[in-house]
Amino acid sequence: MVELWGSGAEPLEPEDPPQIGSIPLAGRLGAGGMGRVYLGVREGQYVAVKQLLSSVVGEDEDFRRRFGHELDNLARLPTEATAPLLASDRAANPPWFATAYIPGLTLREAIALHGGPLPAHALWLLLREAAAGLASVHALGMVHRDLKPSNIMLTLDGLTLIDFGIARAAEQSQLTRTGMVVGTPAYMAPEQASGTKRRLSGATDVFALGSVLAYAACGQPPFGDESGHGVLYRIIHEEPDLEPLRELEPDLAGLVAACLDKDPEGRPTAVELLEHAARKGPFAEPLWPTAITQRLTERTAFAARVQAIDVPTFPLTGGKPETAPDTGPVPVPVSAPVSVAEARPERPERPHRRRRVLLAVLPVVVIAGGTTLAIQHLPYTSSPRAEARTTQPTQPTSVTAAAIPAASTAGVSPSGAASPPAQPPAPGAAGGKGDNQGPGGTGGSPTSVAGGAGGGTQNGSGGPGGGAGAGGAGASHPSGGGTSTAPVTSAPPASGTYRYRNGNNNKCVTQVFGASDFGDCSDASARWTVKGRSDGSFKLSNQQSGQCLYSNGLHQAVFVGDCAQDLGRIWRTGSGGSLRSDLGGGCLDLGMSSGLVTSTCAGDASQRWTRQT
Repeated sequence: MVELWGSGAEPLEPEDPPQIGSIPLAGRLGAGGMGRVYLGVREGQYVAVKQLLSSVVGEDEDFRRRFGHELDNLARLPTEATAPLLASDRAANPPWFATAYIPGLTLREAIALHGGPLPAHALWLLLREAAAGLASVHALGMVHRDLKPSNIMLTLDGLTLIDFGIARAAEQSQLTRTGMVVGTPAYMAPEQASGTKRRLSGATDVFALGSVLAYAACGQPPFGDESGHGVLYRIIHEEPDLEPLRELEPDLAGLVAACLDKDPEGRPTAVELLEHAARKGPFAEPLWPTAITQRLTERTAFAARVQAIDVPTFPLTGGKPETAPDTGPVPVPVSAPVSVAEARPERPERPHRRRRVLLAVLPVVVIAGGTTLAIQHLPYTSSPRAEARTTQPTQPTSVTAAAIPAASTAGVSPSGAASPPAQPPAPGAAGGKGDNQGPGGTGGSPTSVAGGAGGGTQNGSGGPGGGAGAGGAGASHPSGGGTSTAPVTSAPPASGTYRYRNGNNNKCVTQVFGASDFGDCSDASARWTVKGRSDGSFKLSNQQSGQCLYSNGLHQAVFVGDCAQDLGRIWRTGSGGSLRSDLGGGCLDLGMSSGLVTSTCAGDASQRWTRQT
């Protein structure tokens, strides 16, 4: 067995394959709405293997063709900009590809680890490194299109941009062929947020880089951190909030403001940004703050000692043998622009690096005439456990509202019409039998969120309730028979302030800026006040910030924001100690490596939250 300490990977789960193609796997690096990412070993080095979900690819030959085209583009990218493509099999079912493993942290992870915004010297370094990577990409006539903190990987010797291509393949395939565009709202450029068919350029990435720098300096994106209509309206019509950055580093604030110009023609190029940042050097080692450097050192030490993985002597993944992997097109050496090479000095050869990435179809945005914005949310993040239990592709959820949205508690139907959330079966309903005939569920503890409601196991039949709860419910898989797929709802928790501890990793719900996270239960942001409502639902207000936990829909990330609104902020206690959102009906679940999401309620330990004082 491979020792994974320091890698950032988790052990393989029972449903994970032992190998993909000819690459044996050691652990799971993450999972998202479009695929899973594994840690493997190929030719004596660690690699990150990305395997798309069968439910995403399906019979969509157009997607396969465009996916193959994006792999060709990935092979063209310079190694100083991203993790190099090492192998792929676009004809496999499902397709996969492997890149070098990056021993790093995403910018989002690094800021959370540091405990706040980065210091001025680290911000200039972030600008220099990111601008250098973008300059190399733009020189090839390519655009990233989805630059954001989770797609920027810090390393001991700089940073690497990740997640090229997959979202573009989805954007241009049958999944989103109606003039919509892919991107993350808080980091979109106005030309993306407006949904116009204007061709995107390198200026689009420069705008996103400005938003990323503001996030790293101020703790939140310059137009807000929610994923709805409000942030899109502000991106198009309002000026960014850069006051904290102006106080910290006025020169950098001026550059960021230029990056955030509404007119693409008014923004500096990546090369110009690189030249500005290079003048702030030299940047002495260690490049990043102490806590970040320590974690990066662990990652690098792991990458340096490649361990052997036992390769199975017979196929374990089922079905016909996989086709032999191809190595893709031979990368064509491309000379970087002279200004890029001059501005950033030659760096020593990097160790093999991990590319940790959420493969995702992200929120999709389009203007539908007048001032009305329509947002189609496709699944873009989920926990490994959530992905494992999903047997059917999730249908998109459309949300239509005015440019300045009004608060609402209504659920949303796939057709875009608002409708009340589905009501769960009454407590005490008989548990149906699950899809794998497992044992019956046991009752929750008296201190659980559900107040002791019993719940069936993921694959088992409903068992007797415990504590103050009622009889267990069967599995929530669409294929499971017996009861409704909605989770059993228990009595709301008593008013008070609590910590919510997860049954999978014993971490507690915390707040990191405008996002939810899981962390040390002793953290000051781990205490949440229950604000009960007359219908038995409640809001969870963070005692430290006064902001409320809110869902952005099923299979979406969970954020923290203004308690005055209701949309997504209404929660109910569910079976097995779960917290169920009225928006989409999903249960609060662990994210990939940080953050929380809402996933299909299935009674997993990762969805069990024990309430503690």
